[in-house]
Amino acid sequence: MRILLYVEYDGTAFHGYQRQKEVRTVQEELEKALSMLLKEEIHVSGSSRTDAGVHARRYPVSFETSGTIPPEKIAVALNQFLPEDLKAQASLGVKDDFDARFHSRGKTYSYRFLRRSQPSALYRNYAYLVRQELDLQKMRKVAEAFLGTHDFTGFRSVGSSDPNPVKEMREIRIVEEGEFLVLYITASGFLYNMARIIAGTLLDAGLGRITREEVADILASGQRGKSMVLPPWGLYLEEVYYEEKDL
Repeated sequence: MRILLYVEYDGTAFHGYQRQKEVRTVQEELEKALSMLLKEEIHVSGSSRTDAGVHARRYPVSFETSGTIPPEKIAVALNQFLPEDLKAQASLGVKDDFDARFHSRGKTYSYRFLRRSQPSALYRNYAYLVRQELDLQKMRKVAEAFLGTHDFTGFRSVGSSDPNPVKEMREIRIVEEGEFLVLYITASGFLYNMARIIAGTLLDAGLGRITREEVADILASGQRGKSMVLPPWGLYLEEVYYEEKDL
């Protein structure tokens, strides 16, 4: 049977999602735990790569098993085999041809800024420190330039494996949560480092370093802008979307 499993993880001690030699990854820990639980060798297909340090609240993987544990009980049973920084949240049975990556119809990422004058001991691995005051009105105005369908070549890093740079930007929200400023980005898909570059661009907008018109020019030209790729520890995969007919 085919299973869709949602997991949550703290990316601080992981070298990203995808299995690599001689480093700790989410995929390796998951496959090891699932293989122990189901007493067979399990290989999982993840919805996307995440870099070292990136976190996830609801990351989906799919896999095949001949085990007898009911699909909805797998997540509960699995947690005893998983480390403290990686936990299963839910599981369900899906169609035999379902794949967590190829059936994705969109994703939401968030990026968290911590607005403080001094560094935080508690949040150093979970938010990006911003000491300067940010102009939220300017950030929201610049964010509007990203909405709609565009070629996002100018907002990706070298090494992107996605052959199609055209994505639909469905929503960008900027929310104040106490001393945190949280940026939510929803799109049909994301290029390599696209979310972190957009977050860096909107940070520059809040600091008065870039305008909506300049962002529109980058989108039109495909030339990489000057905004930095923000560090991975402020980034969270929030949700991956699927159509009911695919499940």
